[in-house]
Amino acid sequence: MDLSIEGLNRMQSMNIMDLKREELVNAEDVVIDTTKSALSRIRSFIEQTKNPFAQNVGKYILQIGFMEETQDLIDDRMLLLTKRKTQIMV
Repeated sequence: MDLSIEGLNRMQSMNIMDLKREELVNAEDVVIDTTKSALSRIRSFIEQTKNPFAQNVGKYILQIGFMEETQDLIDDRMLLLTKRKTQIMV
């Protein structure tokens, strides 16, 4: 696993269609010890997932990303996503 900046950038920019389910960790199998320091929790997450930007979640592949230079909170973006997904299309 390449944890260099280049390696992390490569993992983050992977096309979801190129991800192989059998190479991804199941999100429910990841266990984080919340009594540890933030750095230890981050390290543990990366070590367990192998690719911190993609995991199996049920029957789906979840690809995680972020937008630079935005003031939106994750709650704002989740609300926007929910609104978009619940619109009735005619």
